[in-house]
Amino acid sequence: MTSALEAGLLAMGLVIIVLVWWMRRLRIRLRTSTREIARLHDLALRRADQVSVLSHEVRTPLALIKGSADLLAEETPGPLTTTQAKFVDTISGSAEHVIALAEDLLAHARIEAGLFEVHLRQVELRAYLRTVVRELRQVHHHRAIALDAPGPPTRVYLDPQLIHQLVSNLVGNALRHDDSPANAVVVRGLTADGNVIIAISDQGRGMSEAERSRLFARFSSSAPVGEGTGLGLYISSHIAELHGGRILVDTIAQHGTTMLVTFPAGEDKVET
Repeated sequence: MTSALEAGLLAMGLVIIVLVWWMRRLRIRLRTSTREIARLHDLALRRADQVSVLSHEVRTPLALIKGSADLLAEETPGPLTTTQAKFVDTISGSAEHVIALAEDLLAHARIEAGLFEVHLRQVELRAYLRTVVRELRQVHHHRAIALDAPGPPTRVYLDPQLIHQLVSNLVGNALRHDDSPANAVVVRGLTADGNVIIAISDQGRGMSEAERSRLFARFSSSAPVGEGTGLGLYISSHIAELHGGRILVDTIAQHGTTMLVTFPAGEDKVET
């Protein structure tokens, strides 16, 4: 009896020793993991700061270049020849492209650093979309962008800056997929069943299943080389998710694409 008791106590002691040993190892691993997480977070923050500074340094002179080109295009200093007008349009478009690239890189860095946040505000959906589309028409002045937002005024909650970026990215993507100036990209906005629905449709070449499957991956673009950063749709998808929603894609090769953004109207989730 005594031997059995001693054997049991010995076995229990060994179990306790093993448990203590494992607990110490787990604590060491936890401390190491915590330090590594803190290090990676600090690295991401510093990277976001560096990209922010670089983005500002790039955007400021480019904004001046684009502004000057736009003034020339309006023939404010004097009339332009047809060739000069084409050069000015190329300068303005190229500057706008690099500005958009800088903004996408900054947004990507903020996502990676966990600094991309949504701040909901109450807006009247149709008036808001009219403002967004008007600004996009100024940027893409050589293309047709139509707005279809019927119905009575409807107040919803969204982050005005982020949704503007989302719509801008989707419209830019639609324009790249439809190279016919005669075709209009259509922005539709409505509410249904407590959700905001924003649809962007083009009449372009559409996408294959392979292109569609990688559409929202980072640095993946179905646009021709040199025409897309591969970040815009990834960022747009993240913006939709921050609003509690998603982006659906309806596309047929050679028959156009519709990007359908849907998220809760959010009356009870306003952030201050």
